[in-house]
Amino acid sequence: MSGVSDKSGARGLGADEQLVLAGLLRLLVRLDGKFSDEEQEALEELASDFGEKSFWQLMDEAGRRLPDEAAIRACAGSIGNVEARELIYGLVLNIARADCIQGREQTLLDFLRETWKLDEAGQAYR
Repeated sequence: MSGVSDKSGARGLGADEQLVLAGLLRLLVRLDGKFSDEEQEALEELASDFGEKSFWQLMDEAGRRLPDEAAIRACAGSIGNVEARELIYGLVLNIARADCIQGREQTLLDFLRETWKLDEAGQAYR
């Protein structure tokens, strides 16, 4: 697809993995009660890298298929591919770091690290 670089690697994720990524990103930006300009800019950069139309369609699909935090967490727990876990965590962390990481956002990051057995840097324990 012209104009799409996929520097993030997100397009290489499987469909279920992409859905989890989108669900986690939707959750992340809601957790602190505000969608900051910095978060918006970081998401727009990811969308541009992924392919904007596809990215926003995926975000809408995640909203329909993963309607609440419990559904998002359950779906995230089903991701078995270690490389996908590391990539998704890194992408979510980058959006969280776009502005100050708030308490509930940190709780989500901690959940992912614990569930996916990742270290502080987002690498799987080997």
